[in-house]
Amino acid sequence: MGFLDNIKDVPQSSSSGGGNYMKLKQGTNQFRIVGSSDDGGVIQGMLGWGTTADGGRKPYRWKIGESVPEGVEDKPKQFLAMIVWSYDEERIQILEIPQVGLRKELITLAKDEEWGDPRKYDLKIVKSGESKETSYAMTPSPHKKRSDEINAAVKEMKINLEALFTGDDPFAEPTPEPESNSKEEDPF
Repeated sequence: MGFLDNIKDVPQSSSSGGGNYMKLKQGTNQFRIVGSSDDGGVIQGMLGWGTTADGGRKPYRWKIGESVPEGVEDKPKQFLAMIVWSYDEERIQILEIPQVGLRKELITLAKDEEWGDPRKYDLKIVKSGESKETSYAMTPSPHKKRSDEINAAVKEMKINLEALFTGDDPFAEPTPEPESNSKEEDPF
């Protein structure tokens, strides 16, 4: 009998249904970070939740050091949000990490001289369990160049992560500034 003969893998969902946001599903979630804090592709802040008028739940995000917005009901958590390439979805998405352990693992990898910049290798987060019994494990893959497909997607992306702080859509096209007339008319 071999070491892993009786070990069963968690079945993977055929679609994570995350849309523009990468949702961690049960099992393995593989991604490549494609932004950095220097280019606005990684941000950190605080996250709290409140109830909307119709009884739904709404996230509130704000920068560290700012006041907690009115409407936040739960204890706020620190988060990292980053632009990633999701291998399951085969597209650019936003991954938000509020889990302390995952944030610490990512920072440890980034500061490690052998691993370094996590844009140079893929990461896998394995999610198991449910509710309060949920656990996460992060594993880096060996360094490798990004594929042409990822590079093309990165070149085309227009994402403003800072929009998370104002509750706006980070994927929305920026509205052009109205052109101002260089010749101002005299109001008198």
